[in-house]
Formats: sequence, structure tokens, C-alpha cells
Amino acid sequence: MFHRNYKKQNIIVRFILKLFNLYAYDKETLNMVNPNYENNGENLAKFNDKSFNFSKGYLELNRKIKKLDIFYRYSPNNNLWNSSKSWKRIIPNIDKKTLISVCLTSLKDSILKFLENNKLDITINLIGDNSNKEFDKNLEKLLYSEKFSVNRFSSKVNGNRGSYIECCDQAINAEDLIFFIEDDYLFKKNCIDEMLFTYSRLSTLFKNDIILCPSDYPFYYDSMYNTNLFIGKNLRWRSVGETLLTIMFSKEILTKNIKNIRLVGEIENNPFEKPLHEIYKKISCLSPVTTLSYHLGRDHPSINENYLSLWNDCLKTYKNLKLTSNHS
Repeated sequence: MFHRNYKKQNIIVRFILKLFNLYAYDKETLNMVNPNYENNGENLAKFNDKSFNFSKGYLELNRKIKKLDIFYRYSPNNNLWNSSKSWKRIIPNIDKKTLISVCLTSLKDSILKFLENNKLDITINLIGDNSNKEFDKNLEKLLYSEKFSVNRFSSKVNGNRGSYIECCDQAINAEDLIFFIEDDYLFKKNCIDEMLFTYSRLSTLFKNDIILCPSDYPFYYDSMYNTNLFIGKNLRWRSVGETLLTIMFSKEILTKNIKNIRLVGEIENNPFEKPLHEIYKKISCLSPVTTLSYHLGRDHPSINENYLSLWNDCLKTYKNLKLTSNHS
């Protein structure tokens, strides 16, 4: 077995911590002693504070997250390519407006799940492309919560490139973390929690900001680029060389790479996201092993997972929220 450099605690400090039943590690039982967590011998994390795993011990999270700005661009009147009138791929017999609403419901659930035990200023910035006032207002009602904020903007130029550039224009006003999201992504409840903890942990570990993609795309398994595995909060994350346009990154990365980031929408590229892939050659981009979101606009949004079960749960939640909103 290869040697591991375990970060030891001072023996006196360790005794005092154990005496008061605080952050301490019992080497005999491989359990944590901490009144705030179940004592199951698992890796632990405290947001914007510290993380613990058995291979390295404690890691003080120097990369604090100050705010999360989500830029969600949606186009309710544009069907996916190769489809007409109704949404024919992945989820049968559904219109685009319902797909957007259910996907946003999953995002809301994920945000609220994170905020149950953590504090962070979060804003969802809705970027409407070829939308209408009635649908825009319905989305605002759907997203309403006292725990996070919602802003709404309209794309100055219609189309995929136009709404993407609008995201770039609005993201300049972000304070810290930026999350670009397309309108056909369905999120697991643990997505925001896992991404924010992992962003803080791995940026601290690398001593540089990173880029995260929430999806474990099946096409990753057809690529021959080199990769590495890292521990996030509860999942493993691997370095990747390509993504689509749903990614999390920092204001600093945006500022330093604004030209390449905007090129995605300013010129025709093959593939569409090629300017981003150039950025990934110098800035670490990672995706989870076991997906945190499903891209419902693709033929195969996952490898072996039952995304339809999550869809049905979120659809039920959306219908309940819609019913409540109509009665209020």
C-alpha cells in the first residue's frame, strides 16, 4: 500500500476537541466525533468552512463562495431541432413550456435543498428568448421563494446565440459564482449542494478557480482525452475537455476569458462550444461521475439511470405548485 501523508492534529488540541465532542477523528473506529453530524464514518463537509476525508484529513476551505448568480435562458416558442408542434424527443407528448417549467421546478427544489442547512445569497436571472409576458409571469410565480431572489431579462437578439450573449452581458454584474443553464436540464435535488461544496473544495485544493459541469454526458465515454479523478463532497469528479453550455464558473474566470466566452455566441463554431473547450486547456473543468443533471434535449441524457422517475416527481411537484399559484 502506498504511503499517504495524513494531516495530523496536535495531540493536545485533539484531546480537547474530543473532550468537548467537537471536530475530532477516532483512528481506531474510523469515525468522526461531532455533535452536528451523524457518526457514520463518512467524509464530512461544512460549507465555506472545512471538509474532511480519510485519505487527507482536514482541508480548510480557503475559497469562500460569496454569492451564486444563476443565468437561466429559455425559449418557450422554439422547438428542438427535428421536432414540430410538440416535444417529441426524450419526454413524449409534452410541449416546450411544460418542459421548461418542470426543469425550473427541479432547479428550485435543488436550491431549496441546499438552503435547508446552508446560507448563501442566490439569485436566478431569467433570460427570456422569444417568450411572452404571460409565460414570464408564470415562471416568476413558479419560482417564488423568500429564500432566494428572481430577476427577469429579455434577450435583445432572438435565437440561441442571442440569449447566450445576453447571459454574458448580464453576468458582468455578478459578484462571484456564475451558473449558465439551458432550459432543457433536469436537476437532481443534491445538484446545487454537491456543486457548491465541490467548487469550494477543489478550488481550494488546486489554488485556482475551476469550471464545473453538472452532467455526466454519455459522450464523455467516447472521448480519448486524459482525465483525473477528484473527491468532491459526496461524488467523484473528473477532469473533462468539453462541455455543452450549462456550466458553473467564477466572475474572475469570466473577466479573464470574456473574449473566448463571448465567441460562442458571436461567431459560428464547430462544435458550437469550441471556444469554451479552448479555455478548458488552461483552466480545470470537471464533471461528476454519476450525473447531477439530465440534458433532456439529447437522445441519451444518461447512461443507466432512470431519469424518467425524477421527471415524474418534478412534474407532480410542478402541477401542485401551479395549482397552488392559481388559487392564491
